[in-house]
Amino acid sequence: MSINQKGQQYKLRFLDDKDHEALKQIGKKEDRSLNYLINQAIKRFLQESAKA
Repeated sequence: MSINQKGQQYKLRFLDDKDHEALKQIGKKEDRSLNYLINQAIKRFLQESAKA
């Protein structure tokens, strides 16, 4: 069975378990997935980098 997915995939390894747990708690509080939070952080980073 083939599933068509939109976008690229990247396997992420957290270097610090505390960061992972903090993101999970934020996601739970805001009813968002880790994937959503990470993608938003990447977008902000890219916007800030473009300004520099």
